[in-house]
Amino acid sequence: MVITDKERVSERVDKAAIRESLRGMCRKLVVVPFDRAVVDGDRIDLDMLQEETRQAYMEIAAAVISTYR
Repeated sequence: MVITDKERVSERVDKAAIRESLRGMCRKLVVVPFDRAVVDGDRIDLDMLQEETRQAYMEIAAAVISTYR
């Protein structure tokens, strides 16, 4: 499961509680941090991604690939 973080979220949203509840429902949970390089939903320039975002996308790819072993 993938959670894509937003720049702004209501203060009523408990992100940690959401992550913890979802973690028990899926094999792998990856949180993609907010990154201005992908905010437009256009083509992604990988060189413009934050390191944390790049790492999250790699974790997603590894989780998908691991299901085919």
